[in-house]
Amino acid sequence: MDTEIKIATRASPLAIKQCEILIKLIPHIKTKIIKIESKGDQVQDRNLHEIGGKGLFVKSLEKTLLENNADIAVHSMKDMEWKQAKGLKIGAVLERGSRKDLLIGKWKSFYDLPKNAKIGTSSVRRKAFLLSKRPDLSISLLRGNVNTRINKFNKGEFDAIILAQAGIQRLNLNIQSIELPEDILLPSAGQGAIAIQYKSENKFIQNTLNDINHQITEYETLAERSFVAHLNGSCSSPIGASARIKDNKVFLQGSLSSPNGDYIIKDEISGFYQDAQNIGKVLANSIIKKQKQSFPNE
Repeated sequence: MDTEIKIATRASPLAIKQCEILIKLIPHIKTKIIKIESKGDQVQDRNLHEIGGKGLFVKSLEKTLLENNADIAVHSMKDMEWKQAKGLKIGAVLERGSRKDLLIGKWKSFYDLPKNAKIGTSSVRRKAFLLSKRPDLSISLLRGNVNTRINKFNKGEFDAIILAQAGIQRLNLNIQSIELPEDILLPSAGQGAIAIQYKSENKFIQNTLNDINHQITEYETLAERSFVAHLNGSCSSPIGASARIKDNKVFLQGSLSSPNGDYIIKDEISGFYQDAQNIGKVLANSIIKKQKQSFPNE
């Protein structure tokens, strides 16, 4: 086929690897990768929520699509806000990798960390949930791509760092770590999933993406993202969400924390998987009700 699809992506090794995962699914189509550097990549010495949140990684790619300099954009779904730029749409969600977070370091469990251990992360979710279990921990800013973060850890700047398992696996990195169970750290909505975005008017791209969409991942992440959206949260909010589909039912867990981990409100719900969006909304309303009852001044 002579048609060439231009793929917009961040320039990090993990983002490129995620493009390669997509390209393997469309071997019959010529592709060209266009690397974009966002403000989120350029500013490394401040927390993301101070400069616009993880949506900064998405906005630069969306701009490239809207200006017709690319046909599709590849995103880590956990970076995407619920509302997309006008005229853009998620055309496919690829089969999910691991949704878990890893504790990178020599420790055999989270509770083996020494008192006042210095933990590296830039995530307000990770910070809040970890402090709810271990308020003694010192959570320090850690920005950069996966390799940059690991290099800082290897230099002894932190006692441990937190990274998404999916990224470690996709980069085929071998590093001492343990999985953090969901009762300690519920994942970010969409964690481990790759979203492919396009201009909704492009029917050829739409048909191409329909063929590679992974329906289970689509509905799991739809429930999770709907939950966050109806909490009026962003991907910089201390919110966790994890949905799993089994026997045509989706089982959704959700958590909302105060920024410093003083409290966490949890709940779960299930229902027919195709009602995923509404299920996320119902769970969000339940969490909001619990918050108002328990913490009326929040």
